Amino acid sequence: MENTDYKDIFKKACLLQLSTSVWQPTRVLSQAVLAEKTGRGLQDMTWLRGRKYLINTELLGPVKTAVQQTFNMIRRTSLPFPMTSIYLIPKDLLSQVDEQLQQFQTRFWSKVEDFEALYGVARDEAKGVLKDLFDESEYPVRIRSKFNFEWRYLALGVPTRTTILTPAIYEREKEKFQKLMDETRELAVSALREEFSQIVTHIVERLDSNSNGKGKTISSTMFNKIHQFIDDLGSKNLFGDAELTELAEEAKAAIRGVNPSGVKYSETIRERVHNDMINIKTIIDASIEDMPRRKLRLEPPPPFEMPLAMAMAG
Repeated sequence: MENTDYKDIFKKACLLQLSTSVWQPTRVLSQAVLAEKTGRGLQDMTWLRGRKYLINTELLGPVKTAVQQTFNMIRRTSLPFPMTSIYLIPKDLLSQVDEQLQQFQTRFWSKVEDFEALYGVARDEAKGVLKDLFDESEYPVRIRSKFNFEWRYLALGVPTRTTILTPAIYEREKEKFQKLMDETRELAVSALREEFSQIVTHIVERLDSNSNGKGKTISSTMFNKIHQFIDDLGSKNLFGDAELTELAEEAKAAIRGVNPSGVKYSETIRERVHNDMINIKTIIDASIEDMPRRKLRLEPPPPFEMPLAMAMAG
């Protein structure tokens, strides 16, 4: 599975940078205010910290939910990339992801508009509750400007010798790019293996018999997850993890022709599928343990050449 030639990887995938922001309606209270409200002297404030809410934060719940749903979708359809807020999107899923992002963006701004309509009332309510702690200047006049939802697509490439880089800088940046892609490969392979392990583990647990000798409830959804994973694997297995592909096919074969009723009423079928899944789980879990562990890089992108930076959406 080891592959260190990454020059064609961005023909198979694209980088997505997603940025969202939601107004944070809280402020830290000064030590002087805390001292006044608690009746303590400033010298006693060392161990105390305070914060006030500018509005009822539940009003922002729908907006935050829209953001969370967006990131859940991205995590389902992408592979991890060793830089924060950047995701590796397989080419075959790019149109689907972009369409869903547009839908989530529309939903996000719709929820923001709902909040905007309540903003004046929420501010008046806060004025009555906070009393002397209320400060008009802490409330943005243009509240919509405190929200954001946008994304852009990027493609990284190793610097070429035709750029202005000196030979020494070129070699250094080429090495950085290689290390970045090594991390990307390990993160992507590990993420897919762990996702598969979770699916198989769930099946094993559902097929286990309890103390009464009766199995737990089995649903078709449980098996559908295996089929869905294999369907997605064709697009998401960018780094050619042959071992994972083989194990996924074994899992698919183990449940071929099996339905929830058959598992429920046939101990023979249940035991066969259970044993097959345990064997697969043992192998996939061992392969995860054997993988090197890298810490996620949080620093800004190194100065790699970016031949493509499509216009920001939104």
